Amino acid sequence: MSKPLLVFVHGWSVTSTSTYGELPARLKAEAAKAGGPGIDVAHVHLGQYVSFRDEVTVADIARGFDQAIAKVLAEAGGKRRFACITHSTGGPVVREWLDRYHVQRKTLDACPMSHLVMLAPANFGSALAQLGKSRLGAIKAWFNGVEPGQGVLDWLELASPESLALNLRWIHDYPKLKLTEGANPVFPFVLSGDAIDRKLYDHINSYTGETGGDGVVRLAAANLDCSHLVLAQEPLQPGEALPAARKRLRTLRKVSSGASAPSAFKIVPGVSHSGTDMGILGSVRNDGQPHPTVDAVLRCLGVTSSAQYAALRQAFAAENAQHQQLSRRIEIEKIPVLPDRRYFHDPHAMVIFRLLDDTGARVPDMNLLLTAGPAADPNQLPENFLTDRQGNRRASGNLAFFLNHAVLTGCPELRDEDGKVRRPELIPRPPYGLRLQPREAERFVEHWPAELGADIADLLDVIRPNQTTIIDLRLTRVVREGVFRFTRSLAARDFRKDPPGGVA
Repeated sequence: MSKPLLVFVHGWSVTSTSTYGELPARLKAEAAKAGGPGIDVAHVHLGQYVSFRDEVTVADIARGFDQAIAKVLAEAGGKRRFACITHSTGGPVVREWLDRYHVQRKTLDACPMSHLVMLAPANFGSALAQLGKSRLGAIKAWFNGVEPGQGVLDWLELASPESLALNLRWIHDYPKLKLTEGANPVFPFVLSGDAIDRKLYDHINSYTGETGGDGVVRLAAANLDCSHLVLAQEPLQPGEALPAARKRLRTLRKVSSGASAPSAFKIVPGVSHSGTDMGILGSVRNDGQPHPTVDAVLRCLGVTSSAQYAALRQAFAAENAQHQQLSRRIEIEKIPVLPDRRYFHDPHAMVIFRLLDDTGARVPDMNLLLTAGPAADPNQLPENFLTDRQGNRRASGNLAFFLNHAVLTGCPELRDEDGKVRRPELIPRPPYGLRLQPREAERFVEHWPAELGADIADLLDVIRPNQTTIIDLRLTRVVREGVFRFTRSLAARDFRKDPPGGVA
């Protein structure tokens, strides 16, 4: 079988192929060595797509990619395949292409892509996307003054309907496909860093220095290992007495759950999202010197079987655990200012809540509170457990929580190289739960308070470090009988202040 072609796909708001830096040349040089990756280095193709125009969506770019790659493969002749290396938004773009043009069309056996190596992919979006076009364009360290297009930003905003649709299919449909098996396998890889290039830090926007990611994309938002949980209130009975109904609907019960097939995920040490000094892509040099990105990419491209993929996935997982072990966190980053600042790179988890009711309508008028301890008290949550919370602007009721997993699970005291305690022991306060509280009561159409039931004893049972969990909270839509009444009185009356009454 002929060697696969090598194709590169860049990230958002890129206007020049210089964004790929020296990685293409470096891979060509590595392939020329004995024992190098089995790729066709005579045909290296650098993608260039438009993401800086408002009218262009991720789906449009995937469609354009399908046309462009078809031409490349036709020119190469024969039934050629290609290995694809992406950066940032390029990962979701190629995943959308794979989903739309091969998975949904049931032509996966004819998919020409053999490897998908994603560098810092925004698979679940980026917290930066909500800042808006003009603000992102002002962060010149990443965007060079170019405003990203709104169509792409809509996809990239955390908890967007578009990203969730793709990732829910990844959770529920893709495990049945067994991508890495069969005669025509597709091997997906995610390589992402957790270092922050302080030279690129934007002092007005704290997201560029947020731990748990690379300054643009969180590890949990890059990782393709993810899960989905559905919790729901019980249905109402027509005419049911209000006190009994409220008590019965107080509990959220588990309806269904699912998890993605395990995928290869590597935390690349010492690299950030962008930049020529620390960027996972931009810092690569064609100088023959060791580089963590080059090493990881070569290991990915060397996979040719399902067994090799599983072995590399397990190796990556072991390396990630070693990288994030407690004894090393204190040493990862020290900023030379007065006084010295130390950043604790704790493992984080992202949870995306979708508040819906049993009719499918969104429920934006509810307060979602996390709780801790046997009394299920929000005031008992450990300090600094919540790194960020963001609501999607187009999909009300879609909320993304970024949680410090080490704080929730507990952490021994951390000492520096001189033995000085830099952070005291963190005491966990399980079990962790959630509570939904309506912002207004006694409405004609309303949703009632709810909290976790016994079948989910602790949220930590479903939340994993470096991963995203989608939790659907399906509330019962309560329609009160006062929405529609008849009267036998023929005298005119104002019924605006009539009480809502019982359950309709």
